[in-house]
Amino acid sequence: MSPPAFSLRPAIEADYPWLWQLKRDTMRGYVENTWGSWDEVAQEAFFRRNFSPATVNVITTGHHDVGLLELVHRPHEIFLANIQIAPAHQSRGLGAAVVRTVQDEAAACGLPLCLQVLKVNPARRFYERLGFTVTSETLSHWFMEWRA
Repeated sequence: MSPPAFSLRPAIEADYPWLWQLKRDTMRGYVENTWGSWDEVAQEAFFRRNFSPATVNVITTGHHDVGLLELVHRPHEIFLANIQIAPAHQSRGLGAAVVRTVQDEAAACGLPLCLQVLKVNPARRFYERLGFTVTSETLSHWFMEWRA
């Protein structure tokens, strides 16, 4: 099965409620498994403080918003700060297609593509299948890198 076609559109402030719900749907379990609980007020305060439409793209298929992609371009790397796919659209190849597009961008720039992933998140295997390797770790995260 081929992955669904997707496009990216810049996030706008009006996307905030949907993106906040997406984070809750995709990350709550991992946060609870890592730190023992989900503090709704603290999590939303963190999300609000770090919400930067300038670095966030909404992933769309057809005319539906289905995820987010957040990239930070640095002189020495492209940092994949966040990719979240709505649960109803996961396991269809969409995330891999999006990451491969970012890998193409990194290769064209001659930069590594870096990210971090919570250790409790099975996405580490997903990234390894896409050629990422673990470069370091903390108690809670794996730091990974891909080079062309």
